[in-house]
Amino acid sequence: MAEEKKNTYITLHRNFVKADIEYTDPKSGEKRTFNSVTLPKGTVIEGHDVSYYQFSPMFVNPSKYRGENFVDIPLLTNREVWLQRSILDAEGNPVIDERTGRAAKDTVKVMPAQLKTALDEARREYLALRESREQSLSSRAEHALGEGASALSEGKAPFEKPAR
Repeated sequence: MAEEKKNTYITLHRNFVKADIEYTDPKSGEKRTFNSVTLPKGTVIEGHDVSYYQFSPMFVNPSKYRGENFVDIPLLTNREVWLQRSILDAEGNPVIDERTGRAAKDTVKVMPAQLKTALDEARREYLALRESREQSLSSRAEHALGEGASALSEGKAPFEKPAR
């Protein structure tokens, strides 16, 4: 029987991760650190858009396979990840929870495998969109160069003032 993996690894670009954020523990007074990950735009789990939700992983490691601009985040396979985002009012200000006096949070609980699948799909869609944009840009550039060359061969110069 195959043994189930203990960790699920998520790989993200380092721009989505803030590592070693310092804070002072209010009880003990000692300085501690935590990590924060913000999910990229287009991340959807079971039909629920979790773009810009955040979670705090215990560890953030340099990526083994993707290069220096990426990080690997190990998550325990059998433990839920709590994704949170502040609830904002119509003006963009945080809504205050009357019971706690703190900013109200929208929380979504997911398993690491679901999160990994959603991030992989979002990245695949992003890369496909980026590739199609680059292709359309290069075809527009070729078209413009073709028109510009034909206009110059006909003796029409751009920005040339008409003769009076």
